[in-house]
Amino acid sequence: MSRKKWIGLFIAGLILGVCTALYVWVYVINKPHEKVEDAKGITITALALAKEYSANEKKSDSLYLNKAIEVSGVISEVDKNQDGGLMIVLKTDDPSAGVQCALRDKGATVAKDQNITIKGFCSGNGITGVSLTDCVIK
Repeated sequence: MSRKKWIGLFIAGLILGVCTALYVWVYVINKPHEKVEDAKGITITALALAKEYSANEKKSDSLYLNKAIEVSGVISEVDKNQDGGLMIVLKTDDPSAGVQCALRDKGATVAKDQNITIKGFCSGNGITGVSLTDCVIK
């Protein structure tokens, strides 16, 4: 192969590499974070969500994990999490395993025994119940 062909192949490879790197940077690394407000939420009550997870965690994960869900219920607890954000626990049949909702808005005003609807991303079932993150009050 002649020297001109090698240089042409090198330049074509270089251009292809730069284009690939730009694509990865723009569309993969810097992909905008999905907001819960923009996602269509699955509507369910806190009682039903907790029952489903308690009956079959694997099936519930396939339905809800990492998806936006709109959960309605009564607040049993209001606290702050380790980041200083507001953490709301919705009542279920099991007092030791509620639906935990980490609110995005640190200044939200809520009260115990308040009936509320919250939309957030489900992060699965843990020791203390089902967890939702990036929550907003509907």
